[in-house]
Amino acid sequence: MRRLVLVLVVVGALTALFLFGLFRGAPDRVVPSSLLGKASPPFALPLYDRYRAEYGDTFRLADHIGTPMVINFWASWCGPCFEEAPVLESAYQRYRDRGVLFLGVQTQDRDKYDDGRAFIDRFGLSFPNGMDNDSRVGVDYALFGVPETFFVNRDGVVAYKQVGPVTPQLLQDQIEAMLR
Repeated sequence: MRRLVLVLVVVGALTALFLFGLFRGAPDRVVPSSLLGKASPPFALPLYDRYRAEYGDTFRLADHIGTPMVINFWASWCGPCFEEAPVLESAYQRYRDRGVLFLGVQTQDRDKYDDGRAFIDRFGLSFPNGMDNDSRVGVDYALFGVPETFFVNRDGVVAYKQVGPVTPQLLQDQIEAMLR
């Protein structure tokens, strides 16, 4: 009898958790960040070869303060990163002449340089991309996972953070806000 009661309690608790998850609504993509309104953490990343002629061997955030930036963290194994890469490239093409700099940061992908090159080539990413091989930059930015995108204004302050893939509308809204 005790065993039956225990089984019923466990099944009831699991059912309650399932129903809570089912009816609580859509997942919230607005994850609070302690970086909002604060200076973007400085970093220096080695860039992939294809970007070195224009940006040098290393991308240093400090060298680009004064320029609005979209910093996108991605990984070669990340499905949603594959979905958003063309969206980012399209937005970069739209906004680069208006002085917005995009930066891709491959993270949580230790020693996967060939996979990173294949990802960049697959989507024809023309904005600079670098490797955060030890994920230190990701730690400094308090990533929950990938993809995550940070919008950094001209003053080097984090204006917005998106957890999960970006959409064309989100990019437009956040970039236009930075350009005002």
